[in-house]
Amino acid sequence: MAAETLGQEKSLRVLAHVEDNDGMEIEIEKHGQRPELKLDEHGLPLVPQPTDHKADPLNWPKWYKYYVLFLLCLLAFCVQFGAGMVPAAFGVIAKDFGVTHQQASYLTTSYTLFGGITPLLLTPYVNMYGRRPAYLIFTLIAIGANVGSGYASTYAREIVSRCFVGIGASVALAIGGATICDMFFQGERGKYMGFYALAVTNGPHFGPIAGGYIALNLGWRWIFFINAIIFGVVLAIFLVSFPETLFSRTDFSKLENQTYWHKMAFRGKVLDRKLSLSDFSANFKMLQYVAITIPCIYYMTTNTYGSIVFVLTASSITERLYDFNTAQNGLLLGIPLTLGCLIGESCTGWISDQLINRYARRHDGYRKPEARLYLCFLGLFLPAGLIIHGLCVNNETPWIGLAVGMTVASIGVQAGTTLTYAYCTDCYKPQAAEVSTIINLFRQIFAFTIGFYALPFGEGVSFGAAWGTFASINFITWLGLLLLIWKGEKIRKAQGEPNLHKDL
Repeated sequence: MAAETLGQEKSLRVLAHVEDNDGMEIEIEKHGQRPELKLDEHGLPLVPQPTDHKADPLNWPKWYKYYVLFLLCLLAFCVQFGAGMVPAAFGVIAKDFGVTHQQASYLTTSYTLFGGITPLLLTPYVNMYGRRPAYLIFTLIAIGANVGSGYASTYAREIVSRCFVGIGASVALAIGGATICDMFFQGERGKYMGFYALAVTNGPHFGPIAGGYIALNLGWRWIFFINAIIFGVVLAIFLVSFPETLFSRTDFSKLENQTYWHKMAFRGKVLDRKLSLSDFSANFKMLQYVAITIPCIYYMTTNTYGSIVFVLTASSITERLYDFNTAQNGLLLGIPLTLGCLIGESCTGWISDQLINRYARRHDGYRKPEARLYLCFLGLFLPAGLIIHGLCVNNETPWIGLAVGMTVASIGVQAGTTLTYAYCTDCYKPQAAEVSTIINLFRQIFAFTIGFYALPFGEGVSFGAAWGTFASINFITWLGLLLLIWKGEKIRKAQGEPNLHKDL
């Protein structure tokens, strides 16, 4: 009898943890009883708990989830790939428009700024009308804006076109994390967030390789035309095969007996709610939560100082030190940065899933988000790589020294990216769209500023000192992750849960 009572108490504790993380109280209140707890293959509770409806993305077959994830990663990669093509041609663009190399870099910073701001207005709509319409409409905008960039006859028109490209490209970076949360459970989310993060991080690394050769052989304007063609192909694939992943857990009636093409058609509101002005402030409401602000501050320095700073300054540095052409610039950027990210991801996403599931087995099925952060030590590769790169530029070593520095730094970039997305969405899954938007905002706005000061700072005080300063800033923000490991759970409980989207 005592053993049976103990088992019942353990089950209740497990269910309570699921309610805390997933808002299951909605179903309890609706049906007047606790729903049957659904478990994974290890006997641990699934978080979030899926409904019994076959249209629930959590219930989709694995192969179909993988296909949708592949399309999402493809779009995110193409967005970043297209952005990464442009810096390799800064030199020739500057000559054609009669501007400085610094001014040519504003083609990327303007793109980045609008890519960060736009999702703030978009999020309320994707939480009501779904993810699919946003992906289609904004990809179409990116196509038109890239064509405009290719035909721009003045520097001012080029800047305006790049702003619109940023608007069109923003959706894949802003709600990609939310789309993954729509389909995958908490205990497996780290691995799939890792794939998405790998696409987001490595797009700018492959871009310079292609951009350099295109600018050298076809002319820099073809960078934008080829981008438009790539987005056109992706849009066609999305149009016929990318499903809606937003799912209402309170109203299944409209989902019965739908044909494949009916599912692909625009069907109005996915969630039956009214849009209000307060919905547009929901993104900023998430900033009050320490479990969001600390990782976002860390991530913005990680992405900017471990990736963007290399992309924006490589052309100027390598042309001066090694007399590299655009194709060689692209190779020196793309190969080391990609290699480092692959190494970093091989040590992060899936291992963080193992850590959080191991914690759950020892704590009655409760997956503590902070368990993922034990891998944060990988982030220390970033400041180390920055220092190596800066010292090599100072001492004018052979180009291999710069390549080693970028490779080491990229290990930290990839680890930091995956952990940020996985941890933040673990903490606040129903608000995943807002969380992803805030992550994107921090990344884009901070990256926007680097174009104005990285080169002048490095040339003014030496690249060793400048890069050392960036490394110090990144290390200071990394210390915040240690605070979350130590007190993160207590802080989250003290702050409570956001009263947003309990029906997701």
